Amino acid sequence: MSRLPLHILQHEPDDPPGTIAVALGELGVPFEVRRLDLGDPLPEWPGETAGVISLGGAMHVHQRHEYPFLDAEIRLLRRLVHDGGPAWGICLGAQLLTLAAGGEVYRRREPEAGWTWIEKVRDDPLLRGVPSPFVAFNWHEYSCKLPPHGQLVAARGRGVQAYRAGGRAWATQFHPEVDEAMAPHWVEDMAREYAHRGDDFIAGLRADTERFLPGYPAFCRTLVRNFVCTAGLLACDPPPARG
Repeated sequence: MSRLPLHILQHEPDDPPGTIAVALGELGVPFEVRRLDLGDPLPEWPGETAGVISLGGAMHVHQRHEYPFLDAEIRLLRRLVHDGGPAWGICLGAQLLTLAAGGEVYRRREPEAGWTWIEKVRDDPLLRGVPSPFVAFNWHEYSCKLPPHGQLVAARGRGVQAYRAGGRAWATQFHPEVDEAMAPHWVEDMAREYAHRGDDFIAGLRADTERFLPGYPAFCRTLVRNFVCTAGLLACDPPPARG
């Protein structure tokens, strides 16, 4: 196992690592947060990092001329995917990883926003111990088409929600990191942005947050443990044999 730190790539102040950082700390996995929006450098692969978790952000992959660090991040993710290095892209990070792996990113007709039910479509270590369907928080205007050799892991209707891009690289469109500090701000921002959807949408969003948020950190902890175990960043017991 590497004792190099795992690097969390943060793109903006409103999407910090949240429960991901808490879970890594509990597991004893060394990590560093790089604030790319503040000019922090990307880690070097190989040599400086054990792998990366790329978070979300309000910017889009098609705004790379406005955010030059996105192109550099795509190049880093491309090296990780090519070398079989550990990588996990979340929302914007998933879209960057998709481009790095040779897939496509497209603008949705309507943003996907709020708590959504998602179906697992195959057994995969990242979602080990997660039921199907499961609920997760989404907020994105763009979606991914699978790259060559990508394996769909979870979906909502026809939309990709999670896939495996390589031996130790995954993309999740949903946000597992959302915690009690982040959720109130996200929900109110979403209520303002999508006020045109009407009072029922906003009331449902707030009710769903009260219902699902208390158990959401456990979901994130499961994914984080699965990621670091499968990526070889933590010595883990093998899963129990199926009877």
